[in-house]
Amino acid sequence: MFFKKLMEPRPSSERGSSDRANGSPNLSVSSAGPAAQGSPSGNSLASAEQSLGLVLDALGGVLTALSRYPLDLPDRSGEEASRELTRWHRHATLGFPLEEHEGGSAAVHERDWTGVVRTVTEQRRDEHRYVSASINELRDALWACVETVHNAVKVDHNADQTTEEQMERAKGALKRMQTGTIKQEVLGAVLAIESALQVRREQQQEQYVSLATKLDRLGKQLEEARRESTTDALTGLGNRKLFDVMAPRALQMFSLGRQPVVLLMVDMDKLKLVNDMYGHQAGDQAIQNLGKALGKTFLRQSDVLCRLGGDEFAAILHNTDWKMAQTLARRLQEQLAAMPAPHPAMEFSVGASVGVAQLEIHEDVDEWVARADKALYKAKQNGRERVCIAEGLVPLV
Repeated sequence: MFFKKLMEPRPSSERGSSDRANGSPNLSVSSAGPAAQGSPSGNSLASAEQSLGLVLDALGGVLTALSRYPLDLPDRSGEEASRELTRWHRHATLGFPLEEHEGGSAAVHERDWTGVVRTVTEQRRDEHRYVSASINELRDALWACVETVHNAVKVDHNADQTTEEQMERAKGALKRMQTGTIKQEVLGAVLAIESALQVRREQQQEQYVSLATKLDRLGKQLEEARRESTTDALTGLGNRKLFDVMAPRALQMFSLGRQPVVLLMVDMDKLKLVNDMYGHQAGDQAIQNLGKALGKTFLRQSDVLCRLGGDEFAAILHNTDWKMAQTLARRLQEQLAAMPAPHPAMEFSVGASVGVAQLEIHEDVDEWVARADKALYKAKQNGRERVCIAEGLVPLV
């Protein structure tokens, strides 16, 4: 569920003096004395190398910050953008090849600096467009609300003015005590009031329909944005944000009804081996296989399925005790085993380990997750592709 910072040594091609002979950037430190007119001294070469290292470190820090906090865009998830920026970060600062099939490391002058600038520029441009469009849509919706209220106030004012004029005429007829005129003016005032009220009702109804339409459109947009923000782009399941919302709700429901609820922590086995031997595309396929297996095993609408990060998933099952969860976890492993291999040349299977924890009374989310994590760790220790029940509510099996 967690991101780890990749620490790798900078290739020697960035530190050797041979790069300067091949045309890579040569940072030199000038001296105030006459010795600065000749060839670089050992100290100036060391200073230039140190300066180049500082520049690369600073560039790496910028790329790391951009890859750590990307936005989910309509056509590209934040996770995809993070992977792309990380790839360029490794290429720019460490000389790693951009394509997996390419070997060796590139010297400073051999790296695609234009590609680095283009990638960062396109990412920031797309994020700026998305944020600007979202803000404009929200601004339009708010102005629609303001406009509707303004029109309603204006209609009320016009109707009240017409009614007041008719009432003043009726009052005048009463003061003059002219019966025929009183009847005529009173009837006129009543008809004017009825007409004004009818106009007000019709205009207000039109405004309410218009407002309801705009709010419905805005609600759908906000719901879609919420769904996108809580959906894992690779698997289509919920993401960590959704889990952080639904886990406390599970505790609240349990405190009211005392119906059993269990948490399954699921971790794929051998994913690193898949990535190392067959590439990250095969690793992504293995993760997608686990997501599909989860969807085929846990079919109820109340089941909450989330990818917490990397190859770790979680499932919150309501009205389910630990025994039923244990059976379902084994069924999940069977579903995963039936999935096609992530790579046609793969000669081994990819399974999953599962830790199961049934929620206890007075237990908070952190304690619940910690017990499930501990059970998952034990399943890994016991040989992987195992299901272990957390200690606490039930004895170990």
